[in-house]
Amino acid sequence: MQFTSLLVILTGYGVLVFSNGLIASKVRRDRHSQTVFEAHRELMRAPVPRSAEDIQARLERVLSPGLLIWVETAAGVPYRTTQRENTFGLGPLGPLAKQLALIARGQNNPVWLQLSGGSFLFSTLPVRLGESGALLRYLEDFSSDVKRERNAQELLIAVAVLTALLTSGLMRLALDRGLSPLGRLSTRLEDVTLPTVNLSTEGLQVEEQPLELQQIAAAFNDLLGRLATSWERQTAFADGVAHELRTPITLISGYAQRLRRQIPASAPESRPLALIESESARMGRLVTDLLDIARDDAGRLDLALRELDLDQELLEAYERLSTYTTGRLRLIPSEEQEPLRAWGDADRLQQCLTNLVENALKHTPVGCPIELFADGNPREVVVHVRDQGPGVHPGDRRRIFERFVRGAPASGVPANLVGSGSGLGLSVVKLLMERMDGTARVAETPGGGADFQLKLRRINPRQPGDPPSA
Repeated sequence: MQFTSLLVILTGYGVLVFSNGLIASKVRRDRHSQTVFEAHRELMRAPVPRSAEDIQARLERVLSPGLLIWVETAAGVPYRTTQRENTFGLGPLGPLAKQLALIARGQNNPVWLQLSGGSFLFSTLPVRLGESGALLRYLEDFSSDVKRERNAQELLIAVAVLTALLTSGLMRLALDRGLSPLGRLSTRLEDVTLPTVNLSTEGLQVEEQPLELQQIAAAFNDLLGRLATSWERQTAFADGVAHELRTPITLISGYAQRLRRQIPASAPESRPLALIESESARMGRLVTDLLDIARDDAGRLDLALRELDLDQELLEAYERLSTYTTGRLRLIPSEEQEPLRAWGDADRLQQCLTNLVENALKHTPVGCPIELFADGNPREVVVHVRDQGPGVHPGDRRRIFERFVRGAPASGVPANLVGSGSGLGLSVVKLLMERMDGTARVAETPGGGADFQLKLRRINPRQPGDPPSA
């Protein structure tokens, strides 16, 4: 709006300057035509001159400092004139007359000329002198008028620029003041980010808005109410489905385990039962992830933060997942001299490790090991789940922790090494780590593959701190 207004102002001034130039040019032409008419009438009044000498005698009465008149024969040779021919500083009349005759040839009267830095109008009228014809030449100087017009135009342009700058400043202030309610509304809209706020409390005070924005504020409140209702229904649906699925999945897994214990490992039925048990466990983890997401969206995800012994937690995860990983999981002892202790939720940390190991199994070729270990620095403890798969493309290392996002492998890796999944496991890892005041990230390993890292705040036994808020 500001740019458009400035453009309109400058365009208006441009049209004014252009129109003023056209009007001034027409006024000069009209003045010149009137001067030529009056001079010609004076020169040709009765008795009608019979020769150039007769006209020459009358020139003294009509010549002025800004007007030069002379008589030429039909062949273009000027007769003698008064000494005023040098008034304009254009040199002798003879060469000047020839130059003007060439310039004006084939053009209508009057002709606009630029001579020696001056501005002139040049006209020609034929006359009858006795038995022969002649030409009356009129050259009028408008240099002072053109100079004044140019000065006026420059002044007008300067005024236009100053006016544009002043108008721009005033308009900026007016726009800032007038659009500030829209700015506040935009800020409020940016603050409404699902699922981090309670939509039911984010409505606008309609009566506090300017009259022009009250309808927009009311429509926004109505839209926010519908979004809140839809979000609550979606959260309740996901929560309810997760609860309903946990019971049958637990029953399927329990019956599959009981049948496997009753059937020899060499029996044909053993392999399908193992598959049922594995898939039911995977479904159980998926339902748990969905339930955690639904609870977090509703603000009901509770964590029991306490001091954790990371070496013990890694050992527990290794023993629990060894059978599931068919011997591919390797636990690497810590080389730290001090105990690795951090704040966290033990059950949620185990859930994160399970998701990361399951993710590594999907993306690592059969037979390649998956390493589980921890290290640290004075401020944090880092738990690593490192594989030898295709790695993660650098552009996807942040995106893969978002919901329902599956990253692309590193370049140059066969497509058959790329796994598939729901796109929830890593997002739940990120969610749980953030609730434990930690972070989750992925880095590239020196020999290829991916190194998923869980960072938690370290507890120094010599300087114990307060646990972070859940």
